[in-house]
Amino acid sequence: MSEDASLRAAAYGQGRIFQSERDIQITEHHHHGAPDTSASASGPASVRVASAAPLRAALRDREELREELLAALDAAGGVHVLHGFGGCGKTAVARWLFDQSAASRVALWVDASTELQLRAGMLAVAADRGASPEEVRAAQEGQRAAADLVWQRLDASPEPWLLVLDNADDPRPLRDGWLRSSSRGTVLVTSRQAADPAWTGAGARMHRVGVLPVVEAAHLLHDLAPGDHQPEATLRLAQRLGCHPLALTLAGGFLSQQLLESWTVDEYLERLGEDPVTLLDRGAGLESGARERLSRTWQLSLDALTQRGLPEATAILRLLACWGHAPVPLALLAPSAMVAVGVPGLAAERVEAGLHGLLSASLVDLFEVPGGADGRRVRCVTAHGLLLETVTSGVPAGQRAELYGAAATLVSRAVLHGEDASTARLSEPHLVALLENSFAVGSVLDAARRVRDTYDAAGRWADALPFASGVAKAIPGEEVAEDAAAVADAIKLGEILHMSGDFAGAEPVLKKALDAATTWAEEAPLLQADACVHLSLCYGKGERNAEAVRLLHRGGEIRRRVLGPTHADTVETLVLQVDNQYLLGNYGESLRISRQLTELVPNLHGERSDEVAAFALLVSAAAMWQAQMVRTPESPWRAAVAPPNADALADLEAQELSWDLAWERAQVALDAHVRLFGPDHPRTAAARHNLALAAWEHGDQETAIAEFRRTIAIRTARLGAKHPWTIGASGHLAHCLALQGNFEEASTLADRAYADALRILGSNHIISLRCAAAQRAASS
Repeated sequence: MSEDASLRAAAYGQGRIFQSERDIQITEHHHHGAPDTSASASGPASVRVASAAPLRAALRDREELREELLAALDAAGGVHVLHGFGGCGKTAVARWLFDQSAASRVALWVDASTELQLRAGMLAVAADRGASPEEVRAAQEGQRAAADLVWQRLDASPEPWLLVLDNADDPRPLRDGWLRSSSRGTVLVTSRQAADPAWTGAGARMHRVGVLPVVEAAHLLHDLAPGDHQPEATLRLAQRLGCHPLALTLAGGFLSQQLLESWTVDEYLERLGEDPVTLLDRGAGLESGARERLSRTWQLSLDALTQRGLPEATAILRLLACWGHAPVPLALLAPSAMVAVGVPGLAAERVEAGLHGLLSASLVDLFEVPGGADGRRVRCVTAHGLLLETVTSGVPAGQRAELYGAAATLVSRAVLHGEDASTARLSEPHLVALLENSFAVGSVLDAARRVRDTYDAAGRWADALPFASGVAKAIPGEEVAEDAAAVADAIKLGEILHMSGDFAGAEPVLKKALDAATTWAEEAPLLQADACVHLSLCYGKGERNAEAVRLLHRGGEIRRRVLGPTHADTVETLVLQVDNQYLLGNYGESLRISRQLTELVPNLHGERSDEVAAFALLVSAAAMWQAQMVRTPESPWRAAVAPPNADALADLEAQELSWDLAWERAQVALDAHVRLFGPDHPRTAAARHNLALAAWEHGDQETAIAEFRRTIAIRTARLGAKHPWTIGASGHLAHCLALQGNFEEASTLADRAYADALRILGSNHIISLRCAAAQRAASS
């Protein structure tokens, strides 16, 4: 052995080496540590070839980021960090830039996923940029500073370069001088860490890489799995996958590689509901690593956090997964809230540290959302839906009851007893998620009922519906009749379905509720009355007015017996008869009941007295103008109702009716609704609609048109453009516009209103008949 060779001896792993120098001195070196058997110990095969797999499809979106990175290449110098949570396409962007730059500069790729691979790769970069084997060997043996050698060679490179440091998810090794900037080239780092001293020390420019826009996500699916797929189905799949690039790639890979079966996108979507993570992983290639599998890519980050002393990060994610995908107010995770709740693996004093770990690993996002009427913004945390599904699947069976119980307690307390209204409101979506979980549902029923009833009172029935539905499903259908509270919940669901515009869906719910309520006729007779009243609403506008009247008589008799004749709930059954009698052609009876209501209103008692009194004023005013309209052959609305027979006409002639009185009563009813509900409540919109009809017949066409438009605006905003009541008001406005000669707008409105009414309600519904009359007027 030559003198030089003897001095180059090196020890690896746990080796022990003796070096002899001219037989004068013996130096003993001890190297302790786990033996390294990886191929990377000797360096990568090449740094001129990207170790990341080639892109399966053209890179979608990211145009602004790509332009900025290309500009950085041209300017030379600087460090750029692509950060984001696992699978969002950071490496794909880096691979794209690597391929783009290869023709104009030296492109170098280093796997930075471990310290050993980073060191070996960077020394290979030094060799590529002109370092001699002796210099590299000296750096390997610790005889000279390895990072300094690399950057000396990079700074002296005759050609411009791009250096990619891929998968630097643990940036700590980079702090030892491996990450620097140079005027000769550009450094691009990909990492899951959003913040680290290595980035600030190098003056790095940070670029967050997130999920794709939904349209671009659908295009990526089509690129990966071209074929005769329905665009709507592809869009739904992209949305179901949260537009996550890795999930999209796996789904596209599976759909494009099927041999034994040929699933459509819809079939794939259906099967995703069973076990999404396992199915998605089937789209990975045979040689795919952990980062290319959904079941493992995020676990790598969680494992790293555990190694850093933050096992609480996993427990926090499990808690977030209990609550679903909506933003979670940070107040729910505050130590003061957590201290009295036992979350498996999570001590209250460790929540802050665990949350910081999740944020640093890009596993969760922190942002502010509008908090309420005061305009205050609330800090919330959120995680990707697929990440939460992956975490949920990994919760040990023995911990699930305790975990979901804790999640339910935290949300229920925030809604029922929390002092912060904004936190309570933002906690509501998590109630809906917990209502579907058998471990949690019993703990959130009271809170869900509170939210349901609050939205119901505010006329926000679409918002109330998820809570009403979740509460009603808490007890299996066959057991509902055994629980009076469950019967009441079923009735409330039917009521809210009807008010939200789902007339057809409300009827079967209320029929079953009435059957169940009948079994409680002795112990809780008012349940039967409530079911009768709300079922009558389904019948009353659907050609079955006689059945509606019978139900109202039945419910009214029970309420009269239990509550008394002047209780608001009893009088309500009379109020609801007015419109049914009118639609049956019993115009005189309708008017007589309305006058009876006028006498009863001053003596009302009960919790809903003000509400029923305002309702009575409305239907009395409506009965007045309806009766007057029936007496007026030229009225535009008369074609939609049965013509009066001689007896009915004589009966009406005997009444003291006038358009002036009808207008006056309609205005009084509107004023009462504004005082009680506010100007923009859907119930107030009904009184405004009634005023518009009376104003038209009274001869004040401009007021009528203005009130119709305002009614439609309120209903569209609060109920939706396709709600039957919005459609009905649109039909009336179209009819009036046609009578004014504004045929163009009238025709557009009438055609749309009639088409919607026909599709939703059928051809014989009173709203459909009125829209058909408007359509005829607009086309004449």
